Amino acid sequence: MDYLTSQKLKEEWGKKPCDHPAFEKVYYTGAFLMNYSCTTCGADFTISQKMAIDEMRKLKKAAL
Repeated sequence: MDYLTSQKLKEEWGKKPCDHPAFEKVYYTGAFLMNYSCTTCGADFTISQKMAIDEMRKLKKAAL
């Protein structure tokens, strides 16, 4: 996802809650910025934050 697209999503979404169902790598002029954005609300996450969310989702899924 382009950085400016991520920022636009964030502006449009506002402060509404989001469960961040999907992430995309964020790029600026073709360079990976070392973070991810939620494809729904544009919230930014570091690589380690994204990994923690992914792991938590796996654990919840396994518990069901």
